[in-house]
Amino acid sequence: MDVSFKFEQLVQFRAPIGLSEAIDAAARRKCQSKSEYLRQSVIVRLEADGIDPRQFAGAA
Repeated sequence: MDVSFKFEQLVQFRAPIGLSEAIDAAARRKCQSKSEYLRQSVIVRLEADGIDPRQFAGAA
């Protein structure tokens, strides 16, 4: 079963030196792409902050 998704919205930010490499290392440890690692990390943080990202689905 193909569970791949097409993500259409691009989100970018500037980061301190070394953060990109640290994210790469963490993603490799979890056998994930950098993008998937970041998506999951942001979702976890939003939920911890009391935000349900699903309530914004389809909003643009």
